[in-house]
Parts: sequence; C-alpha cells; structure tokens
Amino acid sequence: SLLTSNIPGIMEILDTFNVTQFYSNYRLGEQPPLKGEEKGVSSRVGKNVFDEYDDQDIAVGTTVNCLVSMFQPATLQSSLQITGEGSRFAPDFVGAILSAYWEELGLSVQYETYFVDPEYRPNPKDYFPNEQLLQFSLTFKKK
Repeated sequence: SLLTSNIPGIMEILDTFNVTQFYSNYRLGEQPPLKGEEKGVSSRVGKNVFDEYDDQDIAVGTTVNCLVSMFQPATLQSSLQITGEGSRFAPDFVGAILSAYWEELGLSVQYETYFVDPEYRPNPKDYFPNEQLLQFSLTFKKK
C-alpha cells in the first residue's frame, strides 16, 4: 500500500500548484483512452494512478512508472529556452517536490521532462508545446 496510500498526498501537492495558478491544469497518470478505443480498459488517472499490483511490484523491487502532465505551466517558455540552450539548470519545481515527497517514503526517484505539442506539425520549427510531461520511475530504495 506504499504507493496507493500516498496518492492523496501527491494530489494535494499537485492541487496546491493548481490553485496558485502555477499551471492551468494537471493530469496525474496516463491519458485516458479515446471513446471507442480499448473498451473495458480502466483509466489509470488521478486517484487510480496506482493499484495493488503497483504496490506489489514496488515491494519486490520492480520499477513503477508514473506520468504527471502540467498544462500551460508558468515556467514553460523559460524551460524551453533553457533546454534549447543545453543548460543543466531548469526551473522545475513540481518534479523536484514530487521527487522529495517520494524519497521521504523510501523510494528512489528518477524522472525525465518532455514538452508536448498537442498537434502534429511536419515542420519541426512549428513546435508549440502547451504541456510539460514528467515521467517518473520509482523504485524501492535498497538499504
């Protein structure tokens, strides 16, 4: 129950950023299937992002992944600029806080940041992302 019992804490962190207008909205978990696709597949979003199988996996040392999408975050343009310049610094507050939260629970955390444009454009110069996607890999720390 390490992961499932701590979903409310994760959502509280994300809700705090939301009410302070750090981003316009967020999604915890994967994007739900489109209507008509994958019938019978339950959505792993919000309070359902982790289940008892994830708790079992993390307990035996298997890595569990978690996605967090932030829509129109306040730092999006600066993050894009800094990333484009190849700097190792990034104004990433949400990823750092979620990592610290999970590490306090005894998890080892790694994550990658992706910038998502909701529309495909064949010209790579026509790239207008509005979403910052954080992909977390969580593993139980070995003592």
